[in-house]
Amino acid sequence: MKVQNVLSIFICFLCLNSVFYLTGCEKTKTVDKSQKEIPQVQQEEVPLIPLDDSEGVATLTRNFYFIFDGSGSMANKVSGGEQQFENKLVGAKWAVRQFMTKVPDDVNLGLYVFDGNGRREVVALGSGNRERFLSAVEQIRAGGGTPLFSAITFGADQLVNQYKQQLGYGEYRLIVVTDGIADNISSAARYTDRFGIPIYTIGLYIGEDHPLRQFSMSYRAADNFEDLARALEETVAELPSFDVTEFQALQ
Repeated sequence: MKVQNVLSIFICFLCLNSVFYLTGCEKTKTVDKSQKEIPQVQQEEVPLIPLDDSEGVATLTRNFYFIFDGSGSMANKVSGGEQQFENKLVGAKWAVRQFMTKVPDDVNLGLYVFDGNGRREVVALGSGNRERFLSAVEQIRAGGGTPLFSAITFGADQLVNQYKQQLGYGEYRLIVVTDGIADNISSAARYTDRFGIPIYTIGLYIGEDHPLRQFSMSYRAADNFEDLARALEETVAELPSFDVTEFQALQ
């Protein structure tokens, strides 16, 4: 009997020890889990774009805001491709005209230019402005530097404002056509990424090594003006699908 009692006590001791051990493991797991969630909390510090139902209308309208580089280097003559022009700027204008024939009528367009006349928005983001868009492109005159940072951040702001107006629905793209390299590209990219605005870059005669390549949702190198026209068309054609029935159910 004494042996059985001792054995029983020993078994109870083992069971209690196991309980304490498992409990300690569980606590350890909980601490580890909370520590792993810290980066997620930091990610949530990125502000969401505030929406006001009283100020906007939910719509699936697509929005393309263009940054057009009209810097001094666009006055350089280049060769390659079937289409030959006086300089890069003339060829780029031709490519834009070709591209605009394929843009759906219901797309909102906006245009920011930097050229010999300075940096400025020449077409505000909106609908029914196709002719004004083309006219503004034709008026670009080569000159000046390549202020991509200010152009990109300004364009992102316009798309964010439109995002608010559409209550978060629709498509938003910042399309950059450039033949030059500028400083602060990473800062500009971080600014657009803060609001989830994707950059689509077409590098005209500058190859694959442009700094925007690593920050853009899509980067295309145009080695001639046919490539530029094709890249523009493909850029706006890369639209993710959206469940229209789900959207209508929310109305």
